[in-house]
Amino acid sequence: MSVSLAILAAGRSSRFGRPKQLEPVGPSGEALFEYAVYDAIRAGCDRVIFVTSPEDEIAFRAQAQARLGMSIAAEIVTQRLDDLPPGFRAPEDRVSPWGTGHAVLALSRVIRDSFIVLNADDFYGPRVIDRLVRRLRDARMTGDPRHFLAGYQLGETPISSSGGVNRAICSVDASLQLEHLEEVLEIRPSDGEFVGLASGQEIGLKPEVLCSMNLWAFQPTIFEQLFGAFHRFHARLKDPMTDEFLLSDAVGGLVGTGRTRVRVVPAEEKAFGMTFEEDVAAVASGVAMSVAVGDYPTDLGEWFDSRRSHIPG
Repeated sequence: MSVSLAILAAGRSSRFGRPKQLEPVGPSGEALFEYAVYDAIRAGCDRVIFVTSPEDEIAFRAQAQARLGMSIAAEIVTQRLDDLPPGFRAPEDRVSPWGTGHAVLALSRVIRDSFIVLNADDFYGPRVIDRLVRRLRDARMTGDPRHFLAGYQLGETPISSSGGVNRAICSVDASLQLEHLEEVLEIRPSDGEFVGLASGQEIGLKPEVLCSMNLWAFQPTIFEQLFGAFHRFHARLKDPMTDEFLLSDAVGGLVGTGRTRVRVVPAEEKAFGMTFEEDVAAVASGVAMSVAVGDYPTDLGEWFDSRRSHIPG
């Protein structure tokens, strides 16, 4: 069974100040997405698709070619404001992207089988992608229609000291079936725990609560389900200039209405990523520690080069 890796890299990095998806943080100049590609190759993924903005397409294509070489089949998909389902048009003056759910819909042009989705600017740990790929393959063999979501303990995810971050908080049943997914904004530390904003109200959060870092394992049925969710999203736009079709909101809505089922797969790793420029040093330190314990090679570029013969000519 073919499994692709899809890397979402169309964000505007407004709080970071430059394209954080390409920021070198590894000991040999690696960007975070390279570690995800390394993990995906070792898990048996056979191609990687980058979803970028039209403005960043050239830069991402150049970096992917320079860093990954011929180690894995790679392609670029652009997320465009006017790339909408039939019957929809983007507002004339809108400049803000439609969000991560729309970015996944852009993948429907090139993906026909199961796939992993993750963010280009997050580090997920060396084993979680392999576990998700195994779940997808088991689901295909048994006829299980579910999708899968990596669930991280909130306290094991990056909560920046430079400002609040957003996380989708998971509610699960005893068998780890996802029951509810709620986007909580501006999460920050507070007396050994965390606080954030949900529906405009401040709530407290325990460090052990499971949350999404936007690492999903989808079966191809997700596209039809998301197209339906986009129709419902568009029908109730509050601000056509800024409302976003977020993946967590879309899948959470599908789960809540019984249109799809998702199982949460607990991640054993610590995740980290970049929201603000001040986060770079901590991310580079975390990567260095993973390299030091042998999870990754010191120079991923050399490792990718060594795999060139693995791709059919």
